Amino acid sequence: TQSSAGVMCLSSGRSAQGMEPVLVGGNMHGGLFMTDVRAAACGALVSSSKCHSHRVVNAFLSTHNPHTLISGSTAGDIKWWDIRSSIDQPFRVVQSAKGSVTSLVGHPNQPLIASGSVNQCIEIFNSKEGEQLNQLKYLSSFLGHRIPPVSCLEFHPFHTLLAVGSTDSTISLYKGSRSASNDLKAESFMATS
Repeated sequence: TQSSAGVMCLSSGRSAQGMEPVLVGGNMHGGLFMTDVRAAACGALVSSSKCHSHRVVNAFLSTHNPHTLISGSTAGDIKWWDIRSSIDQPFRVVQSAKGSVTSLVGHPNQPLIASGSVNQCIEIFNSKEGEQLNQLKYLSSFLGHRIPPVSCLEFHPFHTLLAVGSTDSTISLYKGSRSASNDLKAESFMATS
């Protein structure tokens, strides 16, 4: 990684440039790196740069545009990078929850990104434009309690289901549905039992 900072996240994927298998990751000092997996034994670092001011919580290739790397940090900044050029300048930056972001995940088959924070908030974004689709703060129950601080997130690979792990040992499932125009209606993400 050409850095002494601890690696905080790893993700694999295929870039569109000849569909090379790549490994992307982030470190505790805000750095991102990308390695060509075919030559990993030789240390084939493709790119490395300090891209965030805080610890990187996740970095992954977009499933809808294999030229795009998406990364996010604990400060709440989510950035889109074009891997065909240097990863020094993002082409899009979105601010998620102010600080304390603990998890960032992209859906493998839908244009969705979710971020979670210790501030008891989950945000759902469109991964193509970076538009915020929804913000979840309350459980959908009669009393409507606030969600607990989020520790981890994961999308189901084929459905619009978001699993949320919390610091109080609970796991919640949120389900999205599609409208008649086939657009994802993220405001319909509701807790399921």
